[in-house]
Amino acid sequence: MIKKYDVVVLAVGEIVEEEVFLLVNGVKVRCFASCCPSRLQVGESYEVEFELVLPDDVFVVLAEESSATLIEMPDDGFACTLYGYLDGSTFRSFVDFADQEIHYDYPALNEKFVKIKAYRIDVSF
Repeated sequence: MIKKYDVVVLAVGEIVEEEVFLLVNGVKVRCFASCCPSRLQVGESYEVEFELVLPDDVFVVLAEESSATLIEMPDDGFACTLYGYLDGSTFRSFVDFADQEIHYDYPALNEKFVKIKAYRIDVSF
C-alpha cells in the first residue's frame, strides 16, 4: 500500500504544467504531476502519493550518512539524486517510496544509507 502525504503546493510550472513544486515534511521538491484531477492552487494543501521513476542502468550506491540533504535537484529538469535507507521494498528518504523493489537488484545495500539517481519523482493528487 502506498502511503499518502500532506503537501503544500509552492508553485506550478509556467511552461510545463505538470511541473509542481511542493513542500513535504519540511523539504522542497520538484515533481511531475502524473495524476491531477483538478486545477492546483498555490498555497493550498493536498494529500498525495509519491513514486520514483528510475533508470534501467546502475543508479544506487552506498552513501555517506553525514549527508545534510535528502534530495539534490541540480538543474531545472526533473532528474534528482535522493539519499535515504533501503529497507526491503521501501526506500526511506524525505518520504517513503514503497514497492520500488530496488533491494532485488542491490541486496548488499539493504538496510544501508544509499544514494539513488532518479529520472524524476511522480506525484499523484
